[in-house]
Amino acid sequence: MNPRTRRLTIIAQDPEIKKDGKILRARVEIPAEEFEPGPNGYRVQLIDYDVSTNTLYIPTPYDEPLDGVYPDPFEEEEDPELLSNPNFHCQNVYAIVMRTLAKFEFALGRRVNWSFDGHQLKVAPHAFADANAFYSRDDRALLFG
Repeated sequence: MNPRTRRLTIIAQDPEIKKDGKILRARVEIPAEEFEPGPNGYRVQLIDYDVSTNTLYIPTPYDEPLDGVYPDPFEEEEDPELLSNPNFHCQNVYAIVMRTLAKFEFALGRRVNWSFDGHQLKVAPHAFADANAFYSRDDRALLFG
């Protein structure tokens, strides 16, 4: 394990696509950083408010590294728990956003600047009921349904 990265579980494809009756998962590497509950890091802030149910979800706390390895709280979860757990949805979105950002920054050889002042992009995994996503310049956020 690279001490400069941490591995997080994500759903690799649409959860309706299964292999041997299980959803396809991946463990992706993202830049290592200590998370605030959420996960929230230096570049990405999760805001988990579900507009369709008027629910603000309690963010997941992330443990400190053990022997240089950051634990993944969802690594051993069964499929039904992953699919129904809003905290896993946060981790899934966070990991995909950070992985994409890290690849762009590596390719460019520099940090990507946001189109606004500040260093954190807001991400809302339960922003609305529709199965869609978009970037809101006014909110400085990626909004998912």
